[in-house]
Amino acid sequence: MRSVSRFAAACRMPVAGMLAALLAVVATPAAANDAPDAMATTTPVRVLAVVSGGFWSDEVDADEASDAEANAGERAKTSRRGYYRSVAIRSQDNTSRLFLQRIQLTENGPELLDTREIAELTDMKAYITDMRPEDSTGIAKLPGFVTFVYLKRDPSTAEPDTWELYVDEFGDLAFTPASN
Repeated sequence: MRSVSRFAAACRMPVAGMLAALLAVVATPAAANDAPDAMATTTPVRVLAVVSGGFWSDEVDADEASDAEANAGERAKTSRRGYYRSVAIRSQDNTSRLFLQRIQLTENGPELLDTREIAELTDMKAYITDMRPEDSTGIAKLPGFVTFVYLKRDPSTAEPDTWELYVDEFGDLAFTPASN
């Protein structure tokens, strides 16, 4: 029986599996206790780029409302807040896929709240060459998130096109050619 290297196995792994593996490494509280070199060596090889930034906040129904609130017909609300992360992954066919994640800040550290694929990029069958945040200061003044995505529809072209993944203050997103 022939052995398969970890690299070869990762190259055959479906994109959803790679994303799940990446999330298992970076989004769990246990990962916060791991040494950074251990996290770096377990990041799937098909992860092309990761950009974090911006912020979001919302209010949701609390898991448990007090009896007085329940009797009054009111649902208790709790506030959540966090930041965004975009993750570029190389697909089996070597084109790229892009995912937007919301990371919630909790008492136990950051936790993955949700992940959305940017279908517009997947439909293009494009190749991501780079991603950059709108602001590298680490201080977002307004809610939302912007990542500039450099991509090629044809890998033989000399210069990439610049696209913008934009999330507004309401959490609505757009993936369009950059306007700057």
